[in-house]
Amino acid sequence: MTNETLSPPQQEAVRSAPEAGRGSVLEILERLGTVVVPVAVAVYALLYMGFESVYDTFGVTPDQAGITQTTIFGHLISTLVLVFLALLPLLGLVIGLCWAVDRITRGAAGRALRWVREKPWPAAAAGAALSGVAYWGLLGIFGVSGTPVLVTVAAIGVFCLLVPFRLLRAWPSGRAAMRILTGALVGLGLGFVLLGLMTEAAEDVHDKGTSSFVLMLAGFKNQWAEVHDGDGKPLSNDGRWLVLGQDGGSYVFYDCGRAETVIRPIEATTLSEIQIFPESEGARTCGHTPG
Repeated sequence: MTNETLSPPQQEAVRSAPEAGRGSVLEILERLGTVVVPVAVAVYALLYMGFESVYDTFGVTPDQAGITQTTIFGHLISTLVLVFLALLPLLGLVIGLCWAVDRITRGAAGRALRWVREKPWPAAAAGAALSGVAYWGLLGIFGVSGTPVLVTVAAIGVFCLLVPFRLLRAWPSGRAAMRILTGALVGLGLGFVLLGLMTEAAEDVHDKGTSSFVLMLAGFKNQWAEVHDGDGKPLSNDGRWLVLGQDGGSYVFYDCGRAETVIRPIEATTLSEIQIFPESEGARTCGHTPG
């Protein structure tokens, strides 16, 4: 058995090997954070706009219904938790399929993926393609769909984002900036889609008094109640009213029968037969009761 003396650089490399392994984990978490945080911030900003659009459908503001920034932030956390739980099995399935493909190809797929990631142009193209989600969602808000959306997104990605993203790939700080920018644009795109879905669902509630899974996911409480005045006289003669919220000593209701929003003082109003997400009573149209 021979003793081999390591040179100082080799000894330093041996000592730093565990630290490199830990650093790779921290690096993955850091990269994940530079993507997840911008997505969440962008979705949060558009979620507030979504609530403004929802309550504007009923002729009030979120503040009048007691919806604050803190309330919306709580709704966002709940929504993100549900989305995470829904996407986690899908992510695990994708990872398992990638692992199986890599095993079947005896590592060729993994080497090809690493080769593509090291090349600046494919990475820049992927970032530009993902960033196009923002403009896809924005055009959807204005009712644009089909081929014009694809052409617009492709033109923006190729002529406006591809070369800047390629230049950013030249430096580590530039790659981090590209991840943050891409995450923010993806979050804006998802937020615009959510904004459009919330507005459409609010219009359905306003016109038909129906419940909506989209609004439930966003945190809108589809709560209906029979409303009485202080003497116990029923005010909602045509069924329950939708409770939009309360703030400043007042309830905010939506009377589907008359298709109008009603604001009443809390001390002169009592609620009964309260139901959250009631079962559908069949097709109906709000505004059928004369005022």
